[in-house]
Amino acid sequence: MRPATDVGATGTAAAIPVTRDMCLLKITIGPGANNGPNEPSTSRGIGLEVWVPSPADWNQRYLGVGEGGYAGLPDVQDTNALSVIGQSALRAGEDGFLTVNSDDGHSAGGGSDGSFAFRPNGKLNWPLLEDWAYRSLHMMVLAAHDIARNFYGREPKFSYWSGGSTGGREGLMLAQRYPHDYNGIISAYPAINWPSFVPSIMWPQVVMNRDLGHPISPGKLELVTQRAIAACDTFIAGRHDGYISDLASCHYDPVGDTGLLCPESKGGSDSCLTKGEAVAVDKIWYGPTIDGKAISPGSDNGFEPSLSLGHLWYGYNRGVVLYNSPLTYGVGPAGVTPFTIGAHWLAIAAGDPALADRSLKSGSVLARDGWKTLGYSGDKSFSSVFIRSLQQFGSMNGTDSVDLREFYKAGGKIIHWHGLADNQIPVGGSVNYYERVADAFGGFDNIQGWYRFFLAPGLGHGRTGAAGLHPPVPGGNANDGFGINYAILPALERWTEAGVAPAVIHVSRKDDAEGERFWCPYPAQLTVGGAKTAFTCSVGR
Repeated sequence: MRPATDVGATGTAAAIPVTRDMCLLKITIGPGANNGPNEPSTSRGIGLEVWVPSPADWNQRYLGVGEGGYAGLPDVQDTNALSVIGQSALRAGEDGFLTVNSDDGHSAGGGSDGSFAFRPNGKLNWPLLEDWAYRSLHMMVLAAHDIARNFYGREPKFSYWSGGSTGGREGLMLAQRYPHDYNGIISAYPAINWPSFVPSIMWPQVVMNRDLGHPISPGKLELVTQRAIAACDTFIAGRHDGYISDLASCHYDPVGDTGLLCPESKGGSDSCLTKGEAVAVDKIWYGPTIDGKAISPGSDNGFEPSLSLGHLWYGYNRGVVLYNSPLTYGVGPAGVTPFTIGAHWLAIAAGDPALADRSLKSGSVLARDGWKTLGYSGDKSFSSVFIRSLQQFGSMNGTDSVDLREFYKAGGKIIHWHGLADNQIPVGGSVNYYERVADAFGGFDNIQGWYRFFLAPGLGHGRTGAAGLHPPVPGGNANDGFGINYAILPALERWTEAGVAPAVIHVSRKDDAEGERFWCPYPAQLTVGGAKTAFTCSVGR
């Protein structure tokens, strides 16, 4: 354990300024895996960073902080550095929380790289996959309680979890697999349904490759996105918001948009889309199907609580940024380069490293962009890899079990939220999960006393959503990721400790002069009164 001011930030030698007396503890929990030196599949074990406030400053609460993607943050186990997640957790530490974050069991990759999953001989690295999927999560809480007993002489009164993306998946995994570990959980834009949604990340790439033979240009993708937003962003207030708040009601079809389609002489221009490109965009928005056929958005726009026959998973809905944009960390599901998390997972799911893009590295393993060979039918079809993903990994990291009875009986509380403009994890998966939990417990009224789900209009993957706009968010629109969750945390504490459930989640934006807005607990939606400035939540409008 070292004084926090002795620890440098990621990529620098500078000390982290702190305002409280606290220490940073680095822990490694074995056994890890030994597959040779300098191999991404080799790990000393699960790395933890722990912020330990002084006994005088400790608020008797513990906060676990989740990771992203495949995790694998090398700075977590480096005693001379501090990970990005650790820097975020510092804020909670200064407020008196004992905090823990981890590298999810390995130090390779930094989130988007799945190379750790393959041994040098090309076989799957099951010990580290299990550490990443769930084992590291339980080790975090065991370590936190052990530290509290030994340093403070008592257990935390309350234990909370805050995570987004993989961290959101981790929160719901804890509720499902370790229901007594946490009193309250914030699960933001969670990567649940992993074996379904992560292969589906590559669906846009497969569609463009099979149907067009090339990516759709960023200019064309931006154009069709803006046409969709303009057609569907007035449903709430009767004026253009710049983002879509009611996805279920948006049936915009680029194939029927004569103002969008190119004359034959202008097919290469970014000012229009060819009919083939428009059909491909419809397929991307709808999501993967068993046979690759396009579905008319007039009859089914892909945003239904339950998947229809032949619909494998949800697509990236109308209004999200589809190309590699700096507004979305350079990630775009239909970008000119694939989203690495999806490309690597196809290889992991199939047990075939050759399917990955060439960024996957492990021993003699050769990644060959084999995803480009996937079609709509036969043994080398997208659907065959999708099904194998479910078969191989559904029980390990699917995180889609609706059996939350033990968490409910333990008195646990969940706040789950997801941005409607998320271009990394389709929001349809969160809606589907919450609907299924409600069905399992006999209706929404039977779960909203302990589990509430909020849709966040205009918000992307924990940050700015469509068109570079800054939608109102908890704590103000300068917030993203951990900051949004941290602004929500007091509501979770009130609910857990005083029994006061959040009726809504208040959101704000500096330039929003048109009345207060908030996120509504699903299935309620935001509606506006006759004055156009008084918002409320209602069901079945």
